[in-house]
Amino acid sequence: MMEMQREPRSAFIVDLGQIEKLSHQMTEENRAFATFLKTQNSAEIDDVVAELSQSVSRQIDCKKCGNCCRSLTVSPDYQDISNLAAALELETLEFKRKYMKRDEEGDMVFKQRPCPLLKDGLCSAYDSRPKTCRTYPHLEKNNVIARLGNVLGNLKVCPIAFNTFELLKLRFT
Repeated sequence: MMEMQREPRSAFIVDLGQIEKLSHQMTEENRAFATFLKTQNSAEIDDVVAELSQSVSRQIDCKKCGNCCRSLTVSPDYQDISNLAAALELETLEFKRKYMKRDEEGDMVFKQRPCPLLKDGLCSAYDSRPKTCRTYPHLEKNNVIARLGNVLGNLKVCPIAFNTFELLKLRFT
């Protein structure tokens, strides 16, 4: 097993400035741990990550954060766009004109960051938000090991991702 010098944390870190700073400081440590994870059983890692993520998610209210809404580019699928348009009482084409654009890869994405649906720190179409928003930070999806690049990128954005990854490191050290 991988040896790391670390004191267990007594409480979750939710301050976004601190999370970004620590994520930057721990870049090499996190990469090394990701390399270690790639040597482990994928299904077992999925189970552990899902368990930890669920535990952390119960203790951190993502509605009080919304950093993902402020900092990530979202690419809703056709059904998501249709649902959002209906929730905002717009025709789908009108919704696309108002809020969407094609990115460099040709995907439909929101024109701006923060997300134009973010109002007073909350999603104005929360019950109709895109699937990718519903499942963010995607820690409970299968095959975490294959998605470690995205997981590492989310550490600086999401308190749930950051704290789950820290607990995962503690579990394996």
